Amino acid sequence: MVDVAASSFLAAYDAAQQPQQKLALLFQWIATKPLALFKELRTSRPILITPGGPTVLAMFADVEEALTRNLQFTVKPYAPKMDPSVGPFMLARDGTVYNQRDKGIMRALIQQIDMPGVRQTVARIGAGLIAQGASPDGRLELVSQVTRPGPIALTGQYFGFPGPDVTAMLRWSYATQNNMFHNLSNDPQVQQACVTAGAEMKAYLDDFLPRRAQQVKADPKIDDVVARMLRLQTPPQIGFDQGRILSNTMGLLVGGIETTSAAIVQAIDQLIDRPDQLAAAQRAIQANDDASFDAIFWEALRFNPMAPFVVRLLVEPYTIAAGTPRQTTLAAGTLVFASIASAMHDATVVTDPDSFKPGRPAYHYLHLGFGEHRCLGDQVSLMQAPELAKQIIKAGFVKRAAGPAGQLDFKGGPFPESLVLTQ
Repeated sequence: MVDVAASSFLAAYDAAQQPQQKLALLFQWIATKPLALFKELRTSRPILITPGGPTVLAMFADVEEALTRNLQFTVKPYAPKMDPSVGPFMLARDGTVYNQRDKGIMRALIQQIDMPGVRQTVARIGAGLIAQGASPDGRLELVSQVTRPGPIALTGQYFGFPGPDVTAMLRWSYATQNNMFHNLSNDPQVQQACVTAGAEMKAYLDDFLPRRAQQVKADPKIDDVVARMLRLQTPPQIGFDQGRILSNTMGLLVGGIETTSAAIVQAIDQLIDRPDQLAAAQRAIQANDDASFDAIFWEALRFNPMAPFVVRLLVEPYTIAAGTPRQTTLAAGTLVFASIASAMHDATVVTDPDSFKPGRPAYHYLHLGFGEHRCLGDQVSLMQAPELAKQIIKAGFVKRAAGPAGQLDFKGGPFPESLVLTQ
């Protein structure tokens, strides 16, 4: 019997007799009491080796070390889930042409100079969705009305991948994100939904991209990321062919919807429970002070980040935290959970981590990853997530609806599915 009510994770974990019981206990605490779990691990067992399961890294330094040694701590676990859907892609490769060429090209196309315009676009999208989605009695369901359709709209308007309709884009986004990053049990139905979504995306883009290329050629004023990709003229030796354009276009959707939605809803959920910080956010909005609002947003998200950890596979023996009392030699084949949620609360790096302190150094925040696989669209995320949250709060939706509707609900899945607020 898994004891998730125990006050000490490690006491219950060590008392468990079977490896599967230990694993079940770990996943139950990650799902229900992650901050308490990680605090205990940082204090008593910062490198947790589970029998037959993952090794959990809880300290900031160890998480950063793993995420910068990408040729040892690799992203290979993602490839079997990703390749059948979107083809070979940078998110499931280390030290390959997909990282070097594709990521370099895509970063050149998503430009810093675009970001003020991106924020303005997000503001318009958010305000429109809120006005359309709010009920006459002043209720707003965030996920279905704003935090999912908002990033979908930006995917069409800035990235240049509009899709056939919102319903299809939401289905493709959910299926790919769910399988690629959350299907730890390798559920075949979740895998098949991802493969089907990839096939549908390819069918759509096989028709859309040639037509878009003709439009882009005829009208030089068309300017979005896909249009820039289609205008690229690279020699055959570079290898950035139609197949790479197709995969990278699909990647613009895969990584951008569910994580953004989760960030917005989970940050707002934290702010509602902190009246002083919510009031500070409202004052920043009234003063048109985006820097102060954004600082509050990212600090709120630190208390319930989008993902508790990222997964890596160690491909050769490695001693983590060498030279420290916790140094541990891990074998090749070790599955590693590098806990970004724990790292952001590590008092050896993050001062007074249990306190809400906006304006911490940017490197204290690992919401967008770290190292070689930091989010490709990080610049866009830094604009889009806080701006959509800002529009929700600006419109006055800052109170929980009565009953269960006013509580953040994952409905048994990996992503926030519902949160109803009132004015």
